[in-house]
Amino acid sequence: MFQSRYSRMVLSLTLWVVLVSGCSALVPTPDPVTISFVHPEDPTGSYELWVQEFHEQYPYITVELVSRDSVRASELPKKDVFTASQFELAGYVGEQAILDLTGFIEQDEELDIGDFYPAALDVFRSVGRQWALPFSIDVMAVYYNRDLFDRYSVAYPELGWDWGDFVDTAMAMTDPGADLFGYALQHESDMAIFEPVILIYQHGGGIVDDLKAPTRATLDDPLNIEALEFYAALMYDYGVSPTAEEAQRMGRPYPWRSVMEQKVAMWSSLYSERGGLRWPVQWSFEWGIVPMPRDQMAGTLALTDGLFISAESEHPDVAWQWVRFLSRKMAPFQVPARRSLAESAEYEKEVGRDVAVSARATIADAILVYPEVLGFEATINAMLEAFTQIRTGEVTPDIALSTAQEKIGY
Repeated sequence: MFQSRYSRMVLSLTLWVVLVSGCSALVPTPDPVTISFVHPEDPTGSYELWVQEFHEQYPYITVELVSRDSVRASELPKKDVFTASQFELAGYVGEQAILDLTGFIEQDEELDIGDFYPAALDVFRSVGRQWALPFSIDVMAVYYNRDLFDRYSVAYPELGWDWGDFVDTAMAMTDPGADLFGYALQHESDMAIFEPVILIYQHGGGIVDDLKAPTRATLDDPLNIEALEFYAALMYDYGVSPTAEEAQRMGRPYPWRSVMEQKVAMWSSLYSERGGLRWPVQWSFEWGIVPMPRDQMAGTLALTDGLFISAESEHPDVAWQWVRFLSRKMAPFQVPARRSLAESAEYEKEVGRDVAVSARATIADAILVYPEVLGFEATINAMLEAFTQIRTGEVTPDIALSTAQEKIGY
């Protein structure tokens, strides 16, 4: 009896294994798929490693890497997946060149959409739809030369410092006898527009009445004028920053030549520039980084790159798998767009604790300019002219901003 029952059990188990094996064999192997991904410059080789990792998880998917430098702007949205900034969003939406990702996000149970910094996620929304997942954030911050601060026995800038602290520190680090300036305002670089705009928002002003839903430009707001009076005073009253004329004498490229020659103690730049990561040479001194000093409020400008899927992709579901996978990675040089990554021990190990702490504080204060700002290009052009006139001392801030407002005409 026992032997018979045992035999039946063995037979039943054998049949079960055969049936299960047979069912597994019936599951079709996915056909091989190849998608293209356009990525920014990456000397770290991170994207190649991520492609290999992704292929191990999905052996039937091949991701072809394409450097953005090798692709014309018109060809970019024809690739399956690509990265682009918030300022490119409006054009892609208008040309119907990208897929609406709202449906993918709503149906994907593995994606924690709440993990993304809200401002970074929101900047890629338009007409009520989500067009990209934020991938990385670059922010303006203040760098300082630790070696110079130690030489002059001046305390390093700290989190939470304000305009008064900033002026005091810059004056303590200004030494005309040594041709040393406490701070170097941007004059000619692409970032020259960032500093005055940051000051405007920190002081409670704004370039338009509402960044998300603007109806008119507000360049001549009294708070804007006050902010730029402080901006001009850094050069012409406090004397802590080179004027446009002095900047020319310091040599080009300004201010980077002066930074490397240690003729400036502090300067503002993007987080991605830290230590000379994107320079031909690394900075030859010990450096630190802190958020921009605050006034009525804290604030800095942020640039965000998102992950887009082309409307021409023949494999949108596979493209989404790659986008979701990439969104969990830390983009080279920049701050992760996910809180869990930015707050992780891995991130601190990657960039250093002091840098990570500063980055988190800066992100919390970030002001993201939306791509649908009313008359954005005209507003930018008018501001550029006004800021240049203020830096060169041609006119006072009130006249420069009033003239710019009249030129915009709304």
